[in-house]
Amino acid sequence: MADAARHNTVRSSRGWNRASQQLEESMTLRHGTQLWLSCALVLAVSSAATAQNATSPHTVTTTKFTIDDVSISKTFYEDLVGMPELRRFVAEGRLVEPFMGWTENGRMGLLAYTEKETVEKSPYPVSVVFLPDLDDVAARFQAAGQPFELHSGEATGGVRLAIVRDPSGNAIELVEREGPPAVGGARLIVRDRAEAEEFFVRIFGAAPEQRIQTDTFDEVFMNVGQGMFVALFEPTGVASLPKSENPVVAIYSTEFDAVLERVKAGGLRVRERSAGMFFADDPSGNVVEVVRQSAP
Repeated sequence: MADAARHNTVRSSRGWNRASQQLEESMTLRHGTQLWLSCALVLAVSSAATAQNATSPHTVTTTKFTIDDVSISKTFYEDLVGMPELRRFVAEGRLVEPFMGWTENGRMGLLAYTEKETVEKSPYPVSVVFLPDLDDVAARFQAAGQPFELHSGEATGGVRLAIVRDPSGNAIELVEREGPPAVGGARLIVRDRAEAEEFFVRIFGAAPEQRIQTDTFDEVFMNVGQGMFVALFEPTGVASLPKSENPVVAIYSTEFDAVLERVKAGGLRVRERSAGMFFADDPSGNVVEVVRQSAP
């Protein structure tokens, strides 16, 4: 099936207003990295986060990334972003993982391994958080003397957003949206959007929804089931980014055994951690954590 028939596709060269073009051309992230966000992308994030399949056997619960220090990171997310700790997983001598967020089916897992990894952090945001008032958040960052890159709604189709980096260097996208705060989704940086999309369709029966294609990136929002969205983001014309050996997203499934068999049949790396959890590499090397979930 052709991409155009499968996606609701937005292309930057067709029908975008001047504000959108200026956003792509002129905005920069910290360290001089081009800001890839666009008004269409922001609106897609907002809409994709609300699209869920209540009949799916899969639930995307957690966006994950490694951190250096639990106490420092927890303070950043609690005091500055306003995100509480739900609970934490502890494997003595190996891992402490606070789960931050407002619901169990929309949270961040802060992976503090005893053995630290040396992989360079992505210049692109890896998680999306929805907040009702960015001004309050900006004031907290300013009071703490922390960078807060706020972009007004004039340049983003009426949607205000900010990019922040946590103390470990993870880039987080904050989107202002009415309603309760929420961790909205995980963004996986991939080398080939179509290849990664095929993986999620084949393994999880995911539905590709809105696709955003510009001169600098190609991104599709995947509806994997309940919980958060998974965005597959391919930067254009850049070398493949190094990948962590640790999971970037967790998906709970009542069809755990069938998912495991499909992963094995695909020939990509899989690491069985227990009878109820395994790690699977997507075609770009992103590690997907799959957890057995009991049927309701």
